[in-house]
Amino acid sequence: MSSMEVLSFIGIILSLTIIVVGSLKGHSLILVSTLAALVCSITGALATTAIEGGSLWQIFYDGYAVEYMKGVADIIIQLFPLFLGGQMFGRLLEKTGLPIAVANAVFKKIGTGGTVAAVYIATLLLSIGGINVYVIIFTMYSLAAAFYKKAGISRSLIPANILAAAVAEQALPGVPTFNLVIPAQALGVNPSSGFAMGIVAFLIIGVLNFIYLDRMAKKSMKSGEGFVDRDEDGKSTVTLDSEDLPNPFLLFVPLAFVIVLMNIFAVPAWAALFVGCAVIAVMFYKRLGGMKTVVEFLAEGAESSQVVMSTGALCGIATLIGSVPGYGIVVSFLEKSSFGSPYIMAAVAVGLLAGFAGSALGGIQFVLANFADKFIAMGASPVALTRIMAVSSLTLDSLPHNSANILTFQYCKVTYKEGYIHLVFCTVLTTLLATVATVVMAELGMF
Repeated sequence: MSSMEVLSFIGIILSLTIIVVGSLKGHSLILVSTLAALVCSITGALATTAIEGGSLWQIFYDGYAVEYMKGVADIIIQLFPLFLGGQMFGRLLEKTGLPIAVANAVFKKIGTGGTVAAVYIATLLLSIGGINVYVIIFTMYSLAAAFYKKAGISRSLIPANILAAAVAEQALPGVPTFNLVIPAQALGVNPSSGFAMGIVAFLIIGVLNFIYLDRMAKKSMKSGEGFVDRDEDGKSTVTLDSEDLPNPFLLFVPLAFVIVLMNIFAVPAWAALFVGCAVIAVMFYKRLGGMKTVVEFLAEGAESSQVVMSTGALCGIATLIGSVPGYGIVVSFLEKSSFGSPYIMAAVAVGLLAGFAGSALGGIQFVLANFADKFIAMGASPVALTRIMAVSSLTLDSLPHNSANILTFQYCKVTYKEGYIHLVFCTVLTTLLATVATVVMAELGMF
């Protein structure tokens, strides 16, 4: 290990730190990622010039304008159809009123006596139904706040109560979530592959999360802590008594089309989501206001899909890191920490990089871009790898700079000091246990 390799490695750490700090401060991910790429490129160029010679400017240019930009472009090409389909599908579902219909049905059935269970089950159903996590947050908060207040439970549990179920859903096999679809496509397996591993991971995360939240809610009620009103609460409205809502079970009709097309007919996820959009438009044509408004809603979803640019800018860092001298130190660390197991190496690599990037997809893309062939050469099963990547990406991506966490805490009027400890248990500790379980199952050949 030369001093120049160490310099490049320091550049990698600095670039990842820039992403963490920039995300926490709410800066544009495109701007933050660009700055991180420039730092990684210049330290990599300095190291390469010292080791191999050549033009510092040319090597720096190649690092940023060729390697990084190629990585960004490849990610956008790969992900744009999926982002587009997912955003349009979620937007149409939102406009049908199905999210609030499902939430209302669960809350009415369970009542305030099972407040935590009502929030948990409703969120889980919405997540399985393909509703975007941001839509879920906006839908669930006002209902959760009203029931938490009536039951006398601290509002500090609301963010974890909402996100815990959404995280559990992402461990399920066969669902159209990015953390599953992307590695499945890259490794050439069906999204429902590794079914047993997915179900075990889902049960570990889902059951432990619910037990923890239920115990914390009972502890809150017993202590008399209660629900503290915040000034902004008056802006939230609860529509629990609304009668102008569709049958909540209709949510599963378009979802069934998507899942069947993906898992039985091997249709690409983006194409299945496009079909799902068409099914929603036909089912709720009048409710959505006719062709003109359907097109408008699709356009809104299409506009939202432009977030793929930020994702591409972030994930492009993975390609760049793989091209600089310091990458050898990264590989050496991962090999030593994995005891020669491709499954442990995949879990550690995805988890750590997802943590740095604050993005499950960022961790997955780094590993796919730099280690997928190595894992296969080491004898790993593509099926087991897909499942391990999907679950391990849910671990450290939930650090404070994760954008979904930031939005949830802001919208729920809960500070990190009040509620983050609950989120750590539900989105970090339980997912780590699930990851360990999937690795063990993979080592035993229990796919």
